[in-house]
Amino acid sequence: MLLGCHPSAPPSAAAVPDGDTTSPGAGATTIAEDSPPAAAERRVHLTFDDAPVMSEPGDGLPGPERVMAINEAIVGTLRERDVPASVFFNCSRLQPHERSVELWAAAGLTVGNHTDTHAKLSKVPLDEWMDDVIRCDQVLRERLPRPPHWFRYPYLDQGDRVELRDEAARRLAELGYANAHVTVATTEWLLAYVYREASRRGDEALRDEVVAAYRQHMVEAVEQGWALAEHEVGHGTAQVALLHVNELAADHLGEVIDDLRARGWTLVGLEEALDDPVFDRPDHYVGRGGLSWLARIHDESEPRPSYWFGEEEARLMQRYGELWRPPAGE
Repeated sequence: MLLGCHPSAPPSAAAVPDGDTTSPGAGATTIAEDSPPAAAERRVHLTFDDAPVMSEPGDGLPGPERVMAINEAIVGTLRERDVPASVFFNCSRLQPHERSVELWAAAGLTVGNHTDTHAKLSKVPLDEWMDDVIRCDQVLRERLPRPPHWFRYPYLDQGDRVELRDEAARRLAELGYANAHVTVATTEWLLAYVYREASRRGDEALRDEVVAAYRQHMVEAVEQGWALAEHEVGHGTAQVALLHVNELAADHLGEVIDDLRARGWTLVGLEEALDDPVFDRPDHYVGRGGLSWLARIHDESEPRPSYWFGEEEARLMQRYGELWRPPAGE
Protein backbone atom coordinates (compact mmCIF):
# COMPACT_ATOMS: atom_id res chain seq x y z
CA MET A 1 0.00 0.00 0.00
CA LEU A 2 1.30 3.45 -0.92
CA LEU A 3 0.70 6.16 1.60
CA GLY A 4 1.54 9.79 1.90
CA CYS A 5 3.38 10.68 5.08
CA HIS A 6 0.80 12.74 6.92
CA PRO A 7 2.52 13.95 10.10
CA SER A 8 -0.50 14.93 12.14
CA ALA A 9 -3.33 13.03 13.72
CA PRO A 10 -6.75 13.41 12.04
CA PRO A 11 -7.25 17.16 11.52
CA SER A 12 -7.92 18.76 14.86
CA ALA A 13 -6.96 21.89 16.70
CA ALA A 14 -6.24 19.80 19.78
CA ALA A 15 -2.65 19.80 20.93
CA VAL A 16 -2.66 16.08 21.77
CA PRO A 17 -5.13 13.67 20.12
CA ASP A 18 -7.59 11.88 22.39
CA GLY A 19 -6.24 8.74 23.99
CA ASP A 20 -2.60 9.83 23.86
CA THR A 21 -0.55 10.02 27.01
CA THR A 22 2.70 11.28 28.39
CA SER A 23 5.52 9.18 29.76
CA PRO A 24 5.37 8.28 33.46
CA GLY A 25 7.06 10.91 35.56
CA ALA A 26 7.51 13.25 32.65
CA GLY A 27 6.24 16.27 34.54
CA ALA A 28 8.77 15.70 37.29
CA THR A 29 11.76 16.01 34.97
CA THR A 30 13.76 19.17 35.52
CA ILE A 31 16.25 20.39 32.92
CA ALA A 32 18.19 23.61 32.94
CA GLU A 33 17.10 25.98 30.22
CA ASP A 34 19.20 25.51 27.09
CA SER A 35 21.55 28.32 26.24
CA PRO A 36 20.55 29.95 22.94
CA PRO A 37 23.13 30.58 20.22
CA ALA A 38 24.94 33.86 20.78
CA ALA A 39 23.04 35.63 18.01
CA ALA A 40 19.96 33.36 18.12
CA GLU A 41 20.62 32.43 14.50
CA ARG A 42 17.52 31.29 12.66
CA ARG A 43 18.57 27.94 11.20
CA VAL A 44 16.39 25.41 9.39
CA HIS A 45 17.04 22.08 7.71
CA LEU A 46 14.79 20.78 4.91
CA THR A 47 13.90 17.08 4.84
CA PHE A 48 11.99 15.23 2.12
CA ASP A 49 9.99 12.11 2.98
CA ASP A 50 8.35 9.35 0.93
CA ALA A 51 11.05 9.16 -1.72
CA PRO A 52 11.24 8.20 -4.50
CA VAL A 53 7.83 9.90 -4.82
CA MET A 54 4.83 10.64 -2.62
CA SER A 55 1.72 8.64 -3.49
CA GLU A 56 -1.70 7.76 -2.08
CA PRO A 57 -3.63 4.46 -2.16
CA GLY A 58 -5.05 3.97 -5.64
CA ASP A 59 -2.75 6.52 -7.25
CA GLY A 60 -0.09 4.05 -8.30
CA LEU A 61 3.43 5.21 -9.04
CA PRO A 62 4.52 7.24 -12.04
CA GLY A 63 6.91 5.45 -14.37
CA PRO A 64 10.62 5.53 -13.57
CA GLU A 65 11.30 8.32 -16.07
CA ARG A 66 8.76 10.60 -14.40
CA VAL A 67 9.99 9.67 -10.93
CA MET A 68 13.54 10.54 -11.93
CA ALA A 69 12.41 13.83 -13.46
CA ILE A 70 10.73 14.84 -10.17
CA ASN A 71 13.81 13.92 -8.15
CA GLU A 72 16.18 15.58 -10.61
CA ALA A 73 14.20 18.82 -10.41
CA ILE A 74 14.29 18.86 -6.59
CA VAL A 75 17.96 17.92 -6.38
CA GLY A 76 18.80 20.46 -9.07
CA THR A 77 17.09 23.23 -7.11
CA LEU A 78 18.91 22.24 -3.93
CA ARG A 79 22.27 22.23 -5.69
CA GLU A 80 21.64 25.53 -7.48
CA ARG A 81 20.81 27.20 -4.17
CA ASP A 82 23.45 25.34 -2.16
CA VAL A 83 20.98 23.80 0.29
CA PRO A 84 22.21 20.75 2.31
CA ALA A 85 18.91 18.85 2.49
CA SER A 86 18.08 15.24 3.40
CA VAL A 87 15.74 12.65 1.89
CA PHE A 88 14.08 9.55 3.35
CA PHE A 89 13.20 6.54 1.20
CA ASN A 90 10.40 4.00 1.22
CA CYS A 91 12.48 1.42 -0.59
CA SER A 92 9.62 -0.75 -1.86
CA ARG A 93 8.68 2.13 -4.18
CA LEU A 94 11.96 1.97 -6.05
CA GLN A 95 11.49 0.67 -9.60
CA PRO A 96 13.92 -1.18 -11.89
CA HIS A 97 16.33 1.15 -13.68
CA GLU A 98 15.33 4.05 -11.39
CA ARG A 99 18.35 5.53 -9.64
CA SER A 100 16.93 8.19 -7.36
CA VAL A 101 18.89 6.97 -4.31
CA GLU A 102 22.14 7.36 -6.22
CA LEU A 103 21.04 10.77 -7.54
CA TRP A 104 20.60 12.24 -4.05
CA ALA A 105 23.80 10.65 -2.75
CA ALA A 106 25.89 11.84 -5.70
CA ALA A 107 24.71 15.39 -5.00
CA GLY A 108 26.19 15.17 -1.50
CA LEU A 109 22.75 15.14 0.16
CA THR A 110 21.85 13.00 3.17
CA VAL A 111 19.91 9.80 2.39
CA GLY A 112 17.95 8.08 5.15
CA ASN A 113 15.57 5.19 5.86
CA HIS A 114 11.78 5.71 6.04
CA THR A 115 10.96 1.96 6.14
CA ASP A 116 10.29 -0.25 3.16
CA THR A 117 6.50 0.20 2.93
CA HIS A 118 5.79 3.24 5.12
CA ALA A 119 4.58 1.06 7.99
CA LYS A 120 3.01 2.85 10.97
CA LEU A 121 4.66 1.73 14.20
CA SER A 122 1.53 1.80 16.37
CA LYS A 123 -0.48 -0.31 13.92
CA VAL A 124 1.76 -3.34 13.31
CA PRO A 125 3.68 -5.71 15.61
CA LEU A 126 7.13 -4.40 16.44
CA ASP A 127 8.95 -7.38 14.90
CA GLU A 128 7.04 -6.87 11.65
CA TRP A 129 7.80 -3.16 11.71
CA MET A 130 11.50 -3.79 12.28
CA ASP A 131 11.53 -6.21 9.35
CA ASP A 132 10.20 -3.32 7.26
CA VAL A 133 13.03 -1.12 8.50
CA ILE A 134 15.63 -3.80 7.77
CA ARG A 135 14.40 -4.43 4.22
CA CYS A 136 14.93 -0.77 3.36
CA ASP A 137 18.23 -0.74 5.22
CA GLN A 138 19.50 -3.57 3.02
CA VAL A 139 18.51 -1.74 -0.16
CA LEU A 140 20.16 1.50 0.94
CA ARG A 141 23.37 -0.27 1.98
CA GLU A 142 23.61 -1.73 -1.51
CA ARG A 143 23.14 1.65 -3.19
CA LEU A 144 24.99 4.07 -0.92
CA PRO A 145 28.75 4.54 -0.50
CA ARG A 146 28.34 4.19 3.28
CA PRO A 147 25.65 2.70 5.56
CA PRO A 148 22.66 4.99 6.22
CA HIS A 149 22.54 6.58 9.66
CA TRP A 150 19.35 8.65 9.81
CA PHE A 151 15.83 7.30 10.24
CA ARG A 152 12.47 9.02 9.85
CA TYR A 153 9.39 7.44 11.45
CA PRO A 154 6.46 7.12 9.02
CA TYR A 155 3.69 9.52 10.06
CA LEU A 156 6.10 10.64 12.83
CA ASP A 157 4.50 7.83 14.87
CA GLN A 158 7.05 6.74 17.47
CA GLY A 159 4.73 4.38 19.33
CA ASP A 160 1.54 4.56 21.37
CA ARG A 161 3.03 2.86 24.45
CA VAL A 162 6.14 3.78 26.41
CA GLU A 163 7.53 0.26 26.06
CA LEU A 164 6.94 0.25 22.30
CA ARG A 165 8.46 3.68 21.81
CA ASP A 166 11.57 2.87 23.80
CA GLU A 167 12.11 -0.63 22.38
CA ALA A 168 11.74 0.59 18.79
CA ALA A 169 14.30 3.32 19.48
CA ARG A 170 16.66 0.79 21.05
CA ARG A 171 16.44 -1.57 18.07
CA LEU A 172 16.97 1.26 15.61
CA ALA A 173 20.08 2.31 17.51
CA GLU A 174 21.38 -1.27 17.32
CA LEU A 175 21.14 -0.99 13.52
CA GLY A 176 23.11 2.25 13.65
CA TYR A 177 20.17 4.63 13.19
CA ALA A 178 19.46 7.97 14.85
CA ASN A 179 16.09 9.71 14.80
CA ALA A 180 15.82 12.56 12.29
CA HIS A 181 13.45 14.60 14.43
CA VAL A 182 10.92 17.04 12.96
CA THR A 183 10.03 20.36 14.55
CA VAL A 184 8.08 21.81 11.62
CA ALA A 185 5.27 19.30 10.98
CA THR A 186 3.83 20.87 7.84
CA THR A 187 0.68 20.08 5.86
CA GLU A 188 2.60 20.52 2.61
CA TRP A 189 1.54 16.98 1.63
CA LEU A 190 -2.10 18.05 1.25
CA LEU A 191 -1.21 21.04 -0.90
CA ALA A 192 0.94 18.76 -3.06
CA TYR A 193 -2.00 16.43 -3.71
CA VAL A 194 -4.25 19.33 -4.62
CA TYR A 195 -1.54 20.68 -6.93
CA ARG A 196 -1.38 17.28 -8.61
CA GLU A 197 -5.16 17.19 -8.99
CA ALA A 198 -5.26 20.74 -10.37
CA SER A 199 -2.61 19.77 -12.91
CA ARG A 200 -4.61 16.69 -13.90
CA ARG A 201 -7.69 18.87 -14.46
CA GLY A 202 -5.78 21.62 -16.24
CA ASP A 203 -7.06 24.09 -13.63
CA GLU A 204 -4.45 26.86 -13.80
CA ALA A 205 -6.29 29.11 -11.34
CA LEU A 206 -6.28 26.39 -8.70
CA ARG A 207 -2.63 25.61 -9.37
CA ASP A 208 -1.71 29.26 -8.85
CA GLU A 209 -3.76 29.40 -5.65
CA VAL A 210 -2.05 26.29 -4.29
CA VAL A 211 1.43 27.59 -5.11
CA ALA A 212 0.70 30.80 -3.22
CA ALA A 213 -0.72 28.80 -0.30
CA TYR A 214 2.35 26.53 -0.33
CA ARG A 215 4.78 29.41 -0.13
CA GLN A 216 2.84 31.10 2.66
CA HIS A 217 2.35 27.84 4.56
CA MET A 218 6.00 26.83 4.49
CA VAL A 219 7.32 30.16 5.73
CA GLU A 220 4.66 30.46 8.41
CA ALA A 221 5.21 26.86 9.54
CA VAL A 222 8.93 27.44 10.07
CA GLU A 223 8.18 30.67 11.94
CA GLN A 224 5.68 28.81 14.12
CA GLY A 225 8.31 26.20 14.91
CA TRP A 226 10.52 29.00 16.19
CA ALA A 227 7.65 30.40 18.27
CA LEU A 228 6.91 26.97 19.76
CA ALA A 229 10.57 26.60 20.70
CA GLU A 230 10.47 29.97 22.44
CA HIS A 231 7.51 28.76 24.49
CA GLU A 232 9.02 25.38 25.37
CA VAL A 233 12.68 26.24 26.04
CA GLY A 234 12.72 30.01 26.34
CA HIS A 235 14.38 30.82 23.01
CA GLY A 236 14.36 29.89 19.36
CA THR A 237 16.11 26.70 18.27
CA ALA A 238 17.25 25.05 15.05
CA GLN A 239 14.28 23.83 13.03
CA VAL A 240 13.82 20.67 10.96
CA ALA A 241 11.05 21.02 8.37
CA LEU A 242 9.08 18.15 6.87
CA LEU A 243 8.45 18.18 3.12
CA HIS A 244 7.90 15.38 0.60
CA VAL A 245 9.18 14.34 -2.80
CA ASN A 246 6.40 15.51 -5.11
CA GLU A 247 5.57 17.65 -8.13
CA LEU A 248 4.90 20.76 -6.03
CA ALA A 249 8.44 20.69 -4.66
CA ALA A 250 9.83 19.84 -8.10
CA ASP A 251 8.20 22.94 -9.59
CA HIS A 252 8.28 25.47 -6.74
CA LEU A 253 10.81 24.51 -4.04
CA GLY A 254 13.14 27.28 -5.20
CA GLU A 255 10.57 29.92 -4.33
CA VAL A 256 10.19 28.51 -0.81
CA ILE A 257 13.96 28.52 -0.29
CA ASP A 258 14.16 32.12 -1.50
CA ASP A 259 11.25 33.10 0.76
CA LEU A 260 12.91 31.56 3.82
CA ARG A 261 16.21 33.27 3.14
CA ALA A 262 14.42 36.58 2.63
CA ARG A 263 12.99 36.15 6.14
CA GLY A 264 16.45 35.67 7.61
CA TRP A 265 16.61 31.88 7.74
CA THR A 266 19.90 30.06 7.14
CA LEU A 267 19.52 26.61 5.58
CA VAL A 268 21.83 24.13 7.29
CA GLY A 269 22.64 20.41 7.20
CA LEU A 270 20.84 17.76 9.23
CA GLU A 271 23.68 17.09 11.63
CA GLU A 272 24.14 20.79 12.37
CA ALA A 273 20.42 21.23 13.04
CA LEU A 274 20.15 18.15 15.27
CA ASP A 275 23.21 19.23 17.24
CA ASP A 276 20.96 21.81 18.91
CA PRO A 277 20.57 20.92 22.63
CA VAL A 278 16.78 20.90 22.28
CA PHE A 279 17.05 17.46 20.67
CA ASP A 280 18.73 16.07 23.79
CA ARG A 281 15.65 16.74 25.89
CA PRO A 282 13.51 13.77 27.00
CA ASP A 283 10.50 12.73 24.95
CA HIS A 284 7.41 13.09 27.16
CA TYR A 285 4.84 12.10 24.54
CA VAL A 286 3.38 8.67 23.88
CA GLY A 287 0.69 8.37 21.22
CA ARG A 288 -0.09 7.96 17.55
CA GLY A 289 -0.15 11.66 16.74
CA GLY A 290 2.61 12.88 14.44
CA LEU A 291 3.65 15.80 16.61
CA SER A 292 6.52 18.23 16.33
CA TRP A 293 9.46 17.33 18.55
CA LEU A 294 8.85 20.64 20.31
CA ALA A 295 5.40 19.38 21.32
CA ARG A 296 6.79 16.00 22.36
CA ILE A 297 9.17 17.57 24.90
CA HIS A 298 6.43 19.64 26.56
CA ASP A 299 6.36 19.39 30.36
CA GLU A 300 2.80 18.32 31.16
CA SER A 301 2.95 20.08 34.52
CA GLU A 302 2.89 23.33 32.54
CA PRO A 303 0.05 24.74 30.38
CA ARG A 304 0.25 23.45 26.81
CA PRO A 305 0.09 26.13 24.12
CA SER A 306 -2.25 25.85 21.17
CA TYR A 307 -0.80 23.54 18.52
CA TRP A 308 -0.60 25.64 15.37
CA PHE A 309 0.35 22.70 13.15
CA GLY A 310 -2.88 20.87 13.98
CA GLU A 311 -4.95 24.01 13.60
CA GLU A 312 -3.34 24.76 10.24
CA GLU A 313 -3.96 21.23 8.99
CA ALA A 314 -7.63 21.56 9.93
CA ARG A 315 -7.86 24.88 8.10
CA LEU A 316 -6.23 23.55 4.94
CA MET A 317 -8.29 20.37 5.07
CA GLN A 318 -11.47 22.44 5.28
CA ARG A 319 -10.40 24.36 2.18
CA TYR A 320 -8.87 21.54 0.12
CA GLY A 321 -9.87 18.23 1.69
CA GLU A 322 -12.51 17.42 -0.92
CA LEU A 323 -9.88 17.72 -3.65
CA TRP A 324 -7.52 15.41 -1.78
CA ARG A 325 -9.90 12.50 -2.26
CA PRO A 326 -12.17 13.44 -5.17
CA PRO A 327 -15.60 11.75 -5.25
CA ALA A 328 -15.60 8.30 -6.87
CA GLY A 329 -15.92 8.48 -10.61
CA GLU A 330 -14.75 12.08 -10.94
